[in-house]
Amino acid sequence: MRRRAFLGGGLAAAAAASLAASPADLNQAGMAAYGRGDYAAAEQLFTRAAARAPRDPLLHYHRGVALSRLSRWSEATAAYQSALRLGPPPELAATIREAMRAAAPYTEARPVPRRGPEEHEVPLDRMAGGWIAEVVLNDTRTARFLVDTGASICVIAPGLARELGIAPGPGAEEILLQTLSGQTRGPVVRIPVLRVGDAESRSVPAVVHETGPSMDGILGNTFLGRFTVTVDPGRRVLSLRSR
Repeated sequence: MRRRAFLGGGLAAAAAASLAASPADLNQAGMAAYGRGDYAAAEQLFTRAAARAPRDPLLHYHRGVALSRLSRWSEATAAYQSALRLGPPPELAATIREAMRAAAPYTEARPVPRRGPEEHEVPLDRMAGGWIAEVVLNDTRTARFLVDTGASICVIAPGLARELGIAPGPGAEEILLQTLSGQTRGPVVRIPVLRVGDAESRSVPAVVHETGPSMDGILGNTFLGRFTVTVDPGRRVLSLRSR
């Protein structure tokens, strides 16, 4: 009996000689595209396969995985739900539910609590030339970001972005950065949830770019600009007041 592979968990890309019309061949071609990192092509192939075999839950699941890699979270969740409605085998059903849990932070419309005018105080660590604040990304990952009120946009290190599944979409904008070493470029992404102490913002624009070994990112004005910011060097405290 031929075993069917699930995307994820280290799946090796299957080679597809041509884009034949059968659902099985389209699925194999989609997995090959996914393995190459061409998630847009993979999503299109899985969509065609699911359209030809709409009762096959695996095809809907594979489409959902490709959509997740494209940060199209709502569409990915809908694809996972379609797969579950078709009554997949227990192993596949468990895999789909885990994928839905991973996508949930990006799709849940959780209201941000309304806060009063009080300031949120965050302790700072001194680093040569600046101050480091501890931040939390996507409610799961703690990181160290340099506080830079002169930076127009936040910056996230490539390794941290990969770890959190934050990737630029097709045709993502690239912006020019002026650093001490000169000019460079980086793609723009959005951090779904960024929290500093009790101050939180969602869908924060950031540039994916190397930041150096002592930090995971830079806290720029795409986050800080939403607050009135005060740095108290004597107390080593960052104060944020909602505008």
